[in-house]
Amino acid sequence: MPTPRDYFPRGLAQPEGGYRFAADSLLLACFARVKRRARVADLGCGCGVAGFGLLLRAPGAGMKLTGVDASEEMVRAATENANRLGLAEQFTAELADVDRIRENGVFGAEAFGLVLANPPYRECGRGRQSPRGEAVNAARFDSGAGLAGFIRAAGYLLKTGGALCLVGSAQRLAETLALLSASRLTPKRLRLVHGRADATAKIVLAEAVKNAGPGLTAEPPLILYEKGQGNRLTPETLAFCPYLACNARRGPTASPRSPS
Repeated sequence: MPTPRDYFPRGLAQPEGGYRFAADSLLLACFARVKRRARVADLGCGCGVAGFGLLLRAPGAGMKLTGVDASEEMVRAATENANRLGLAEQFTAELADVDRIRENGVFGAEAFGLVLANPPYRECGRGRQSPRGEAVNAARFDSGAGLAGFIRAAGYLLKTGGALCLVGSAQRLAETLALLSASRLTPKRLRLVHGRADATAKIVLAEAVKNAGPGLTAEPPLILYEKGQGNRLTPETLAFCPYLACNARRGPTASPRSPS
C-alpha cells in the first residue's frame, strides 16, 4: 500500500495563506551531497521540504535533520510533515531567527556538518509585493535574515570541512560569492539553472565548504524545459531531481521562484 513517502512532495502540510514551497527547494534537496551520519541544519526550513527530500534520498545514511524557522506555523507544519513521512526520529524543529543564531543560544558554534539554505531571492524594496501577506513577502524579499544573514549563520554553524548548499538568484551570484568568502566558506561547486536553453539563468545552486582550499567546479547547466514542448520538463531535469516527476508536465510550479 502506498505511503506518504511514495507521494512526496505531494500531500505536505503547509500553512494556509503562507509561503508555498516551489521547485527550487526540491532542486536544492537533490543538489546537496549526502553526508552519512551528518547533523544537518535546514535554515528557514518552511514546511521542511528541502531537508526531508535529502533524507528520503538516502534513508540508510543516518543523517539527523534540524529545521530552523522564525514562523511558529512553519515549525508546526514541518513537525507534522516529519510525522507523516515517518521521519520524526531523524528530525527536530527549532523556532529561531536565522539572523540571530549566535545570540539566541539554541545552537553552539560548529555544530553541523551540512547546512541547507533557500534564502529570499529579492533585495528589499525591489519587485512587487505579494497580496498574500507578510509571511509570503518575508520568504521572498531580503529583509531581516536575508542572503547575508543566512550565509553568516551557516559560517557559524558549520564545522571545518562542513558544507553549505544553497539555492539562490543567479543575478546575485557575485554578491553570494563575496558573502561566502567573508564567512570562510569556499565555493566548491556551482550549477546554473535555466528555464530553457536559450534563456539566461535565473537560479544558481552552490556548495561551499568551510575553511577549504581553492578549487571550484562549474557543473553543466541544468535546462528545465524542453524546447518547443511548452512547460514539459527535460529528461535531464527529471534525472537530476526525480521529485519533480510528481507533475512532469510543469513541475510543482511553472517557474521555480523566479527572482525577477
